[in-house]
Amino acid sequence: MVKNLKSSFKRIIYFFIISHGIPFLMTGIFMMLEKSIYISNPIFSGLIYIGLLSPTYAALFVIYTFYNKKERKEYWISTIDFKRIPVKWYLIIISFPILIRFLGSIIDAGFVFNNIEFKISTHMTLTYGITLLFFGPIPEELGWRGVALPELQKKFGFTIAVLFLGFMWATWHVPLFFIKGTYQYQLGLFSPSFWNFMFGAFSISVIYGVIYNKTNKSILAVILFHYFGNLTGETFVTTFNAGIVSTVLQGLVALACIIYYRNKNMTGAHFV
Repeated sequence: MVKNLKSSFKRIIYFFIISHGIPFLMTGIFMMLEKSIYISNPIFSGLIYIGLLSPTYAALFVIYTFYNKKERKEYWISTIDFKRIPVKWYLIIISFPILIRFLGSIIDAGFVFNNIEFKISTHMTLTYGITLLFFGPIPEELGWRGVALPELQKKFGFTIAVLFLGFMWATWHVPLFFIKGTYQYQLGLFSPSFWNFMFGAFSISVIYGVIYNKTNKSILAVILFHYFGNLTGETFVTTFNAGIVSTVLQGLVALACIIYYRNKNMTGAHFV
């Protein structure tokens, strides 16, 4: 048991060194060369996407350095096994992001349905919707919930694991606030939108943790949840205040999950 805990701690350390070291290093390079002619080169600009893949790099390093053959097999099966996810959790995965966003708009409108601003974005296309799957959901969840969460749960239990991972996941996005052209840069560092984004990432991590455990540790489930969350945000346009309300509602759901599961016997292997 002690040996397994030491192994988990080592996996955790290596994972976060890689997952966070790469994007922060890339951002430092971008900032130093901000006025250089090379920064406008498409090849150089493409380096930003290398940083976005850091959770995948971290996951692959841990998997092929520390996992045994059985663990590696289980990991990859959990990324493609649709049958592992109960039907009711498919419904939750798809409906939760839409419901939270819609409720935020209703409350923001004072429950006056004629005043609700909940529109479909004009820039959403089928191609764009598909590409969203490969910019966030897959490369991130292979690492965050695929490797980091189960290792953190083995070491610290569910509550500390999801809260710590939420903090680390939120801070992982910070470098993007320094790079022109990114969505985060447009929000503005330390702006109200910045704090809304950071709290949203922190709180939703709890819900990701519940979904991962309640779907028999399905990495596919959290990939889909991440995807439908991003897809909902890109498809349905709401007001800024409605977005704030949605984040608060999401935080309340996360708090309810923490309270409900705080005394449960949950580890990386058991989640009741």
